[in-house]
Amino acid sequence: MPNTIPLPRHAGKEMKDFLETRSSHGYSLNYDDTMMSFLNNDTGVSQLYIYSFGASTKKQLTSYDDAISFGEFSPTENKLIFGMAQGGNENTQLYLFDLITHAVSPITANKEVQYKFSGWSYDGTSIMYAHNERNGTDFDVVVMNVETREVRTIFDQGGFCNPAGFSPNGRYAVIIKSYASYNRDLYLVDISEGITTLLTPHDGNAKYSMPHWLPDSSGFFVRTDENQDIVGVAFHDIKTSERTYRLNSKWECEELSLSYDGKKIALVMNEDGYGTIEIRNATDFQTLPHLEFPKGIIHGAQWSHDGKKLMFEFNNAKHNNDIYSWSMETNEITRITHSLCALNPDDLIEPELIHFSSFDGLEIPAFLYLPVATDDKKIPVIVNIHGGPEGQDRPSFNSLTQFFLHRGYAVVRPNVRGSSGYGEKYMALDDREKRMDSVKDLEYLHKYLSSRPEVDDKKIALMGASYGGYMVLAGLAFQPDLWAAGIDIVGISHLGNFLRNTSSYRRAMREAEYGYLATDETFLEAFSPLNSVNKIKAPLIVIHGANDPRVPLSEAEQIVASLKARDIDVQFLVYEDEGHGLAKLKNRLDAYPKVAEFLDEHLKG
Repeated sequence: MPNTIPLPRHAGKEMKDFLETRSSHGYSLNYDDTMMSFLNNDTGVSQLYIYSFGASTKKQLTSYDDAISFGEFSPTENKLIFGMAQGGNENTQLYLFDLITHAVSPITANKEVQYKFSGWSYDGTSIMYAHNERNGTDFDVVVMNVETREVRTIFDQGGFCNPAGFSPNGRYAVIIKSYASYNRDLYLVDISEGITTLLTPHDGNAKYSMPHWLPDSSGFFVRTDENQDIVGVAFHDIKTSERTYRLNSKWECEELSLSYDGKKIALVMNEDGYGTIEIRNATDFQTLPHLEFPKGIIHGAQWSHDGKKLMFEFNNAKHNNDIYSWSMETNEITRITHSLCALNPDDLIEPELIHFSSFDGLEIPAFLYLPVATDDKKIPVIVNIHGGPEGQDRPSFNSLTQFFLHRGYAVVRPNVRGSSGYGEKYMALDDREKRMDSVKDLEYLHKYLSSRPEVDDKKIALMGASYGGYMVLAGLAFQPDLWAAGIDIVGISHLGNFLRNTSSYRRAMREAEYGYLATDETFLEAFSPLNSVNKIKAPLIVIHGANDPRVPLSEAEQIVASLKARDIDVQFLVYEDEGHGLAKLKNRLDAYPKVAEFLDEHLKG
């Protein structure tokens, strides 16, 4: 029988105690900085709350069965726009919440359409969003008068488009058009004149992020890697159409926030997976004095309207996600929200940042978590691979990782080639015909783990979601002698079928990464685990949401059916009210204990 006795660090704690850890995130400040809306999952799915700074109190505003995806205050009054999709289908609908009357009214009403909100006009009269109503594939950008609900289309040039909001004077809008996650363009729309201009003609790949406008609307700061490998910060001048770099760094800038007066800029840097904040003068980019922020993951940085405080979200391996503020006047950090966590931070484990050499000598970064040893037995390992493929594993709070450590497993979270955070060249190393190079990185991670004396190299399992799920299946199919078990969550089993069946608005973006259906059938077939299912011999558990618009349920069904036909040990869990992953606590509490039992059976039995 597998050992299910809890280890001493969390005596008496069960998986429920880990999974029920809460988080607060997605905040928005009201116009006079007296209130903050935010999302919290106390109910099991993210709902909208209000925090009053004067009274230091929070109040729940919504109580739906589905998760709220965002909430954003009007810049002039206490009203909110929030978004919610049904059953994980990602067709987000927009709603207006009046904090005075507590009335909720729908802004959009087509459940078959996805609406992407981008913000309020600075005078509070209008909002901007994109939608794919026209044909389900192309996103048009519209401006709506909030009072009259009159809608006017300002951009309809097709493709996967995200509006980036209004300029302060209300005259301009910037549209981000994506051809792949690593290749985008910016378009400037003169709303009053109806003129659209391409701002970023470029060769090769280049990313551009949301603009941050100067108060006089003369230009904006933008994060970009145009003509360079690492994402830095550039300034775009509206009159001259010139972009000049203001920040180049060894590390990527992943967020920036410009103060409302245009004088200070906060930069969130990604330093080998860890987040750091730099406060700079927006004019000359000289560093301003500031407190050293805690080590971990920092995101959502935003200045208060008066410029005296910088708000941000923070978590690390030992602390769940909460919202904080830093005061320029006192140079102190204040934790605003205190999300529920039944775990003692002192008992949680931080990872070690390691690097291992792959087949071609490339150094691959990974975060290695080791449990507290209670005997001399070698340790079974879970290799957990992120999605994307352009994602990045970081030393963030992960209750499931901490539970597995509690159960005596080591956990490795690698950033194989193709991951983001390390520059454009690294991110392109797994594109299309190079897909198997990233799978081969897993083989060399196994070699590295086998060299560590504390690791049981016969008891190493693969786990991953989305693209990470593909990597699980690819590892089991193409490296069948290495892996003891697999956990595939919303993963891809056949690249061609996935591309044909994913939501139409995503297809072109995904083809740029995986390969084109019209020209690349040979390697799409060769790299598909389903076509090598006869090589899989490790037991597998497959988890999927029935409403997944990204990786359709058919991807799970076809691999499960093929394995069952060969009498391979496979478990299949389908959740009817989920999409691309498990958003609801009740479903996580059902699925992950079964994953733990599966791992205990095959890695400890």
